[in-house]
Amino acid sequence: MGYLSRRFLPRQQVPAGNQDNPKTFSYGIKLLYGPDDGNIDIIFIHGLTGDRDATWTARVATDPWPKALLPHIIPTARILTFGYDANVADWKGVVSQNRIANHATNLLTALSTYRENDGTNERPIIFVCHSLGGLVCEDALLASNQRPEPHLRNILHYTRGIVFLGTPHHGSGLARWAEALSQSIGLVKKTNSKILGVLKRDSEVLARIQDGFHTMVKSRSAQGLPPIQITCFYEELPLPGVGLVVPQHSAILPGYIPIGIHSNHMDMTKFAGSTDPGFLAVCGEMRRWNKDAQTGSEYDATQPPAKSVLEKPGSSSQYDNNNRQHNSLGDRQKTVSGSYYEINRDQHLGTVPRKEIPFPRNDDIVDRAAIVTELDVLFQSPKSHSAALWGLGGSGKTQVALEFAWRQSEDSICSVFWVHADTHATFAQDYQAIAGKLGLPDEITGEKLLTAVRERIEILPRWLLVLDNADDLTVFGVSPAGGSLAESSSLCTYIPQGANGRVLWTSRDNRIVGTLVSVRRGIQVGRMSTDEAFCLLGKLKNGEGEISNGEESDAWKLLEELQWLPLAISQASAYMRRTSMPIQQYLSRLFLETWNISVERIRQDNEMAYKILHTIAYVNNESIPIEIMAAVDTLGNGCQERSSFETQDQVMEAITRLREFPFLSVREEEGLAQQYEIHKLVQEATRYELGVRGTEDAAYFSNAALQIITRLFPESKPNSGPETWRECERYVTHAVEVGKWAEVCERGEEVSDLLDRVSRYFHHRGRWIDSQPVNERVYELRQQMLDEKHPDTIRSLASLAAAYHAQGRYSEAEPMVVKALELRQQVLGEKHPDTISSLVHLATTYYAQGRYSEAEPMVVKALELRQQVLGEKHPGTISSLVDLAATYYARGRYSEAEPMVVKALELGQQVLGEKHPDTIRSLASLATTYHAQGRYSEAEPMEVKALELRQQVLGEKHPDTIRSLASLATTYHAQGRYSEAEPMEVKALELRQQVLGEKHPDTIRSLAHLASTYRALGRHREAETLEVKASELQEQPLDKNPDTI
Repeated sequence: MGYLSRRFLPRQQVPAGNQDNPKTFSYGIKLLYGPDDGNIDIIFIHGLTGDRDATWTARVATDPWPKALLPHIIPTARILTFGYDANVADWKGVVSQNRIANHATNLLTALSTYRENDGTNERPIIFVCHSLGGLVCEDALLASNQRPEPHLRNILHYTRGIVFLGTPHHGSGLARWAEALSQSIGLVKKTNSKILGVLKRDSEVLARIQDGFHTMVKSRSAQGLPPIQITCFYEELPLPGVGLVVPQHSAILPGYIPIGIHSNHMDMTKFAGSTDPGFLAVCGEMRRWNKDAQTGSEYDATQPPAKSVLEKPGSSSQYDNNNRQHNSLGDRQKTVSGSYYEINRDQHLGTVPRKEIPFPRNDDIVDRAAIVTELDVLFQSPKSHSAALWGLGGSGKTQVALEFAWRQSEDSICSVFWVHADTHATFAQDYQAIAGKLGLPDEITGEKLLTAVRERIEILPRWLLVLDNADDLTVFGVSPAGGSLAESSSLCTYIPQGANGRVLWTSRDNRIVGTLVSVRRGIQVGRMSTDEAFCLLGKLKNGEGEISNGEESDAWKLLEELQWLPLAISQASAYMRRTSMPIQQYLSRLFLETWNISVERIRQDNEMAYKILHTIAYVNNESIPIEIMAAVDTLGNGCQERSSFETQDQVMEAITRLREFPFLSVREEEGLAQQYEIHKLVQEATRYELGVRGTEDAAYFSNAALQIITRLFPESKPNSGPETWRECERYVTHAVEVGKWAEVCERGEEVSDLLDRVSRYFHHRGRWIDSQPVNERVYELRQQMLDEKHPDTIRSLASLAAAYHAQGRYSEAEPMVVKALELRQQVLGEKHPDTISSLVHLATTYYAQGRYSEAEPMVVKALELRQQVLGEKHPGTISSLVDLAATYYARGRYSEAEPMVVKALELGQQVLGEKHPDTIRSLASLATTYHAQGRYSEAEPMEVKALELRQQVLGEKHPDTIRSLASLATTYHAQGRYSEAEPMEVKALELRQQVLGEKHPDTIRSLAHLASTYRALGRHREAETLEVKASELQEQPLDKNPDTI
């Protein structure tokens, strides 16, 4: 068992025969197959941490497939494999410090000498390269092109094809994985930082290799040389616990065939038989190239070479005797599936672009040509694929971005996505909508969904992502001082990257430049130019785009007063058009401010529209359901419900008035009920105008918003169904926003009660990051309204502590739990049930940190108090029995733990019933106790039953259900039933990553369990990968659970 697995799973055992041994590398060229009539050389080059034999050998095979299978397909091919030390780290602490260039030189020299020695240096060559080996091959061919020696130059001269298998042409997750391997404490003593540097994005070495290689390949035609045919294969499956090591966008080269292999990065080179789809695909390419090479091996340099199939759109090539793949080489991509090949548009999105733009195109937009041109120039740069529009609210940033997005959507293969980047919640909502467009499964949620959307966008052939209103940069990891916040609080992780795409930000905060985009990639959007402003005023005022000669002077004055800002011009124009007012008369009233003029006119036209405008100033400005606006007129004086309701027609008339001015815009999303948006500046101006008039009106409308959202936001329960979750999601951002205005509406207690419900919803959905600020706000409000010692205030403090605990942040939760316990002891007394609960919570926090000697007396005391106060058969008392048994178990006192759990189980069955969650917990605890004593045959049926009951009662994704799944897998492992344990451990890991996040202690524990099983199965490289990942996560700033140390 590897070092990390021993640290993570001290009680699991692996047979001695499976212990890992340090590796000795085989260097240079090795002959795998040499026919007497050989006429082509095929050279295999392994990748990072690979081996010249093992990389190409399936688990069930004794020989590498190039030796065992390939000669039957291309019998005249001499098959060679090249070995080099590609480890970034070594168990013994000794690692080669060779760079990519050194390995490339060694390959070139070894291969040319091998061919020179036996007189075969004029044979055609095909290279098959995995991972890092592709870069070594490219650099070797570059070196061949630059060398004067004929035998070295011949390598490039006779190269006819290259198969790339998971090669990171643009930098990739491979760098992150490799660096984690090199930095794992206790695992590695010495690293090769030179190789790591090449694998990172923006690596100068990688850029040199790629630029030089592509220039060289493209120049061959002009030189009268045969083309080098290239096919790029990419992995379709993630490594468990790691993800895609080299995503598709990194593994493919524009203009060349991309083919998916239905395997992960480590297994995509290991073909078990001649019917393996990956084997057929790779061999199909090489067989075709061999045929071309033999028919054109003698060429006349004075004649241009015949075009390859890559240059013939619509041509076809045969991959086996039964299947023929047609590829137009636009952006269709082949994928290996089953035993045949097909164009899989659903999985890879093909040529059908996805559009997720929530606003219709604005026909009245004035083309701000200078800004759009500057955007085009920025996005043409190959060095970066992001840019930011920043400036004051109302300067037109969103309109410029919207027009740019619609222009990009005219590209027949470009997908365009729009995300409101105000908060975590709006970001997540829009990613959920995008997930639907991309065909992702409905059951994916939380961090898993955000990651899946990012990865799916990254593989699109061309895409644009607009991140609008990113005014709060802390959401993306930028601190108020301009530095970086903790990664766990940043959404930057979920923003797609890659050469195929572009990211456009809009923000009021100029610090976005230099933090989220580089210094030279920001565009300040300020006042409009004279021509632009005159054109906008004319378009919106009279629909003609021009101002009459008689009004030019007045128009100039008006535009100066409006500071040439698009939003202000739009408001003024709408009012003048609506009232047929000349500019001069409008100017005479301008001292009343543009805002007041428009709002007053709305009030005269439609009182309901006026009320809606002022009420929605206190909800989130995006995705406003019509139900919120329709509910405004159901509130009478004092915001109490009254029986009279406006008809749907009257509601729509009010909304139409607001859109005409334009205060409101419609958000269009396919398949969803119509929603609306209001500009932030309009909300701010509305609240400012109410504030100027005094506190009474502001209190009225903010209270109206509170009452409406309180009524519409459903009560959430742990077992609520999808319909309730959807309703909660529709209103959750508005509930959070209403919570900001407690001081204005003077209803702090009601606001705290609403936010309490929001907190429960986030808790039930596992959205710990979202729940934390909500709990903080509830605690703050209750301190103000009720004082620190009020029972509800203490309960809020305990809930906040629970949010930290649920994230695995035990050291932050502990002082809060201590404070809640002390306050409850003072206010409620030692024997109050809530006080005892706080005592239990503190013991649980100590237990989670491995401080069992401190936890035990607290659990004993809690049990005694509950027996006295609540009685033997109270659910709380039964729960304390299980808590104490768990503490004894953790300290190895199994004989003391067992009778307590047996008693708790019997009482739970009597009092609560077999299917109550607490009874199931007792059953699972008893199974764990049996497991710890080696009584696996007794533990197993209990664990099976606990899992089945939890799946029925709690659902598959509940943390307790996942814990039962992992426990059963551990029992199988302990009995040596590794093949049965593995799929269960994989599933537990995936579910924990989805529900809890990859940094949660339970998730890290699952990584270690799976690594241990892989080692027991002899799959040491996969085990090593997971151990590295676990170690990397363990060293990050989340509290360490003793089971993960």
